[in-house]
Amino acid sequence: MSNEKKVIDLKPTTFDAIYERTTSYFESDYAKRDHLAYLLGMAWSEKSMRYVRADHSPMIRVEDLAAKTANPQKYEALRLGYINANSNRLGNTAFADLSLREISAMTRDDVKEHKSILADGNKKPQTKAQIARVKRFTDAQASARNKISSGMADMRDTANVILAKPSRKSESAKSKAPTLPQPDTASGTDSTTRNVVDVEIESGTATEAKGSVVPFAIQHPILIEVVNKLAQFDIGQQAVVAESDTLQALLDGLNRALKANHKTKK
Repeated sequence: MSNEKKVIDLKPTTFDAIYERTTSYFESDYAKRDHLAYLLGMAWSEKSMRYVRADHSPMIRVEDLAAKTANPQKYEALRLGYINANSNRLGNTAFADLSLREISAMTRDDVKEHKSILADGNKKPQTKAQIARVKRFTDAQASARNKISSGMADMRDTANVILAKPSRKSESAKSKAPTLPQPDTASGTDSTTRNVVDVEIESGTATEAKGSVVPFAIQHPILIEVVNKLAQFDIGQQAVVAESDTLQALLDGLNRALKANHKTKK
């Protein structure tokens, strides 16, 4: 039995739809999640404040955003969408005097011919200047591949947020989260958490999430209220908050402050 992956040819209209939506996704800062959600067969619900199943069938899966697991034709449409949206933004000479669109479209023969031109017609560069020009081009090829790979990885992260799955960023942040010191209790045992309902909020009675807990070290009422409110969101809503630029910037600032405090104590 063959292990070869069965590929179903796409209709030209489906390929074009994926390409156009991907282009729109990378061009639009605010609406990119909605464009990607459309491809995933999802839509934003104002009622539940999260992404839910849409009326149309999904055009792609999360697996189509990674070369190893994707339908090759769908991945190519997604990749071309990224290139088309970012080539002009990155500049027409960003990659050794070539645009992202130009350098990523080169075939093996194109690369061979271009290197020969850079080496003044030689099969291999001879002088220091020729070697430097060829190396600059080779480095630019690697940079272009990395740029595209990073763009697709970011798109996968966004897809996981839409589908309320853990993303690469959230998993990384979880692994880097500092461990809070555990104060001794009167009974001599460690206790790092407490029920939210045991805390009185200065601004008034806050609605607490049932069974929720707050780290014992958190004392400020505003921070306690924030945790209370977040605990009432479902996983999809929490993912939207967690992946927001505002919260990411806050976490970066907190991590810098903790590192500074640690150095001061030393």
